[in-house]
Amino acid sequence: MSKPTPAAKQKLPPQARLLFLGLFLSVASNNLFTPLLPAIQHSFSQSVSAIGAFVSAYGLARLIVDLPSGAMTSRMGPRRVVTIGVVLNAGSSAAGIFAPNFELLIAARVGSGVGAGLLATVVLSGLSDIAPPAIRGRVMSLYQVANNLGIAVYPLIGGAVGSAYGWRSAYVVAVVASVLSGVTLAPLLGSISAAAREQAVDRTTQPPRTKPSRRSLFTSTTTVAFAAIFFGVFANMVNRHGFRNTVLPLFAESNLHLSPVQTATGVTLMSFVGIAVTIPGAALGDRIGRKRIVVAGLLILAVGDFIFPHLAHSYVSFVIASMLVGTGDFFSSSQTALLSDLVSGPRRALALGAYRFFVDLGALIGPSALSWVAGHASAQAAMTVAAGLLLVAAVVNQLGVRRASEVDDAVLASPAPG
Repeated sequence: MSKPTPAAKQKLPPQARLLFLGLFLSVASNNLFTPLLPAIQHSFSQSVSAIGAFVSAYGLARLIVDLPSGAMTSRMGPRRVVTIGVVLNAGSSAAGIFAPNFELLIAARVGSGVGAGLLATVVLSGLSDIAPPAIRGRVMSLYQVANNLGIAVYPLIGGAVGSAYGWRSAYVVAVVASVLSGVTLAPLLGSISAAAREQAVDRTTQPPRTKPSRRSLFTSTTTVAFAAIFFGVFANMVNRHGFRNTVLPLFAESNLHLSPVQTATGVTLMSFVGIAVTIPGAALGDRIGRKRIVVAGLLILAVGDFIFPHLAHSYVSFVIASMLVGTGDFFSSSQTALLSDLVSGPRRALALGAYRFFVDLGALIGPSALSWVAGHASAQAAMTVAAGLLLVAAVVNQLGVRRASEVDDAVLASPAPG
């Protein structure tokens, strides 16, 4: 009888890289336009607040579709949801090329957000389905890497294309990228879904493994664990979008008197450090326990936020402090892996759709909430609030997420889907 392959020696499933590519292509519709916002503003003679609505429309659309996307994936199957998502994403981007007024451009932005939101949930669910349990965190880390790489790369592409051919040309790039994402994802997710159904049928033929007390354990353990993990996801996104993307630039300008280019350097390096630690952090979580990685990551971010204003006194120290905070991004994949550990079958798509909801909820609330604190108190006070929220999330996850063995028992006790 052969021994199981150690997690450190297991390779990523080949489908995982294609899912990574499909997701990376799908996020072009959002990130291409970051450096082109002034050009869009001047083209339609809009106010700064109107451009803010243009930016927020994409995130709000994703937030609205996050929970339904899980149910749609569970009921309709991932291939159909991919088709709907690609049609919306590509069609809306095509409409942006010819939009005669700003209102139609915002409508196109909403359509792209809905389409991209559907694709994100389907890809996340697909990664979970193909991930061997021993390396689930490492497989699902590709989701975060694809998103963060898109945030880093697409603004450069959009800026170059838009500067050469005008901002509408970036919509052409978005259409092409969206179509390519569909070509990559539709057949792949169809085969993954078929394989998952076959495995579900195989499991139903095996003798049930139950204990008298496991039904109640499933109910209590998973409910509390879901709440704890989702709260940690929300706190992380409040920090990422509120602290990093909103308060940090304000602090850099008002307290350190840095130029926009200097501020952007620190934020960009923070993001690249986060990308660099994502896969190693997920792999470590697979080896020593995902809960430990999640709690440690939340604590590191909390400490980083709290000490940031005490460390950053110049441009050099600002960059160093930013990179140190970036190291705390190693745990996000362990959050999605923990959620996947708790459920199986069609319910996994529902759980991961809820995960996407709390990601976008934190992204929506974080900037406005922390900027309000900064405006009424100070940027340092806003950083302290973010640190406190992360600290509470670390404690909640430590107490609310049970040991891996208890989670395994809970999953065994869950009723079969259907």
